[in-house]
Amino acid sequence: MSIEVIAVGNEVLRGMVVNTNAAYLSRRLTEEGWNVASQLTLPDEISLLTQGLDEAVSRSSIVIATGGLGPTLDDNTAGCAQELFKEPPLEISNPVGAAPGFIFNEGKRLLFLLPGIPQEMEEMFEETVLPYLKKHVPAVPLYREAIYFYLLRENDVDPLLRKLQTQYELDIGIYPSYSGVSVILRGAKKEHVMAAKTAIAQAFKASLLPASKMEEAIQVWMVQRHQTLALAESCTGGFLASQLTSLPGASDYFLGSLVAYSNQLKERLLNVSPETLKKHGAVSSQVVQEMCTGLLETTGADYGIAVSGIAGPSGGTVEKPVGTIFYAIGKKEEEPEVGTFHVKGNRQTVILRTTKRLLALFLKKIL
Repeated sequence: MSIEVIAVGNEVLRGMVVNTNAAYLSRRLTEEGWNVASQLTLPDEISLLTQGLDEAVSRSSIVIATGGLGPTLDDNTAGCAQELFKEPPLEISNPVGAAPGFIFNEGKRLLFLLPGIPQEMEEMFEETVLPYLKKHVPAVPLYREAIYFYLLRENDVDPLLRKLQTQYELDIGIYPSYSGVSVILRGAKKEHVMAAKTAIAQAFKASLLPASKMEEAIQVWMVQRHQTLALAESCTGGFLASQLTSLPGASDYFLGSLVAYSNQLKERLLNVSPETLKKHGAVSSQVVQEMCTGLLETTGADYGIAVSGIAGPSGGTVEKPVGTIFYAIGKKEEEPEVGTFHVKGNRQTVILRTTKRLLALFLKKIL
């Protein structure tokens, strides 16, 4: 049994709207044990939309389409679907919007139509579509386990995963990120899933992340030990703080961030020496060390992270090209740990990769 997920709309097809609906539906269906075989985007034009839906319900056991159900001139999904089925559909009520959804069910052809607005789609999927699927086409029960690692590459994990896949009956997924990798194990036999999880965790226990996100792991560790953290950000411009404060309860340990972008603020807020700035430049190990020391003195935090770098696209030199990052991680009454690394990408990517790398380095220090 295969499921196909379809997004309808020229705005999605042309890249004006990001297709988050497909990601949500595929993730939730996979979590519940179904197999999502493909994703498709169709235009609003009636002929192409009708043809696309017809082909989808012919090749896939279950089709879930989102978009094109409103009252405007380009909302044609329901009408096109009605041309393909003899029986009238079952209507799905919309508790958070105006456009209803529909269920077309004729023998081996099962089509769900949901609105394209994510909040409406998600509510209707969880409240109506998911229970309907569980009742009429239940998935084969699968056991699922996730393992998260930081400061680890997928090439490091891949050989062991290949070995385990031949040893056990498993579906194994490896998902790299800027800061590490996630491994998802799925299988019908719980003992196989758990045995593989134990083997992977033991093999890479030095990089094992005790939560699904680094921010969460940091928060749990800090709160449990009644420790506090402050930041001194230059090149990341507050993005590092935004990642930490994205979780509820961050105020239990996170004091705040001093975004000292200019040299003047580095001097005034963080007590960085003008001589150090003049001699070594703002992007240097000497400056981030003084930033971190000044940060801990100013805020009284137990831990501090200071960062300065060149995010680009301009500002780089031969000695310090774009993507050069200096950081200092300090603990009260101890000398800060100072280091440097280089990241590639455009400005946004440099900031993102720098932030993730700093979170990983700080987590490594405290763990």
